[in-house]
Amino acid sequence: MAIRLKYRSPSGESRMWTIKEIVEGKPLGHPSHPLFIHFPLAFYIGVLGIDLMTKFGRFPSAVLATTWLLMGAFAGTAAAALTGLVDWWGMRKGSLTRHKTNQHMFFQLVTAGIFIVNFILRYGDRHLHEARAYWILIDLVGVITLTIGQYLGGMLVYGIGFRVGEQPPKRAPKAAPSSESPSGT
Repeated sequence: MAIRLKYRSPSGESRMWTIKEIVEGKPLGHPSHPLFIHFPLAFYIGVLGIDLMTKFGRFPSAVLATTWLLMGAFAGTAAAALTGLVDWWGMRKGSLTRHKTNQHMFFQLVTAGIFIVNFILRYGDRHLHEARAYWILIDLVGVITLTIGQYLGGMLVYGIGFRVGEQPPKRAPKAAPSSESPSGT
């Protein structure tokens, strides 16, 4: 599907997209949050994998590569967090969906915090030929919190049935109670 540059209403009115609609992914024709979550997920796990590789072989640029991978993960995290936050604002306060989303968001932000600390600790030694053991430990803790956060995101979609960008179905208006008595009595 092509990117729609302008919104066109069913009545034919044409207007520019609002910033909120752009962040939600409406010009793309699908939600944007699921588009961005793959990057930090893959990059954070990749950092752990590459750091472990340095312990089993000689990969002179691997530690530097993980530094760049972390920067890419931070960019992906920022995009996923922004689009997720816009979706969160539209949720009803006190609902089960919002509660699970709060848990999901908490674990994802904790994950980002863990990897930011990891980045700060490793940045000065980014030209080493082998990852330090405590970096791998921090990577592992970060991947565990990431996995918990992703599980909660999966619960939103597959357990609760929340679909980002979808509006709840409109309910038919309730029929007014009839004051007539049923026939045959």
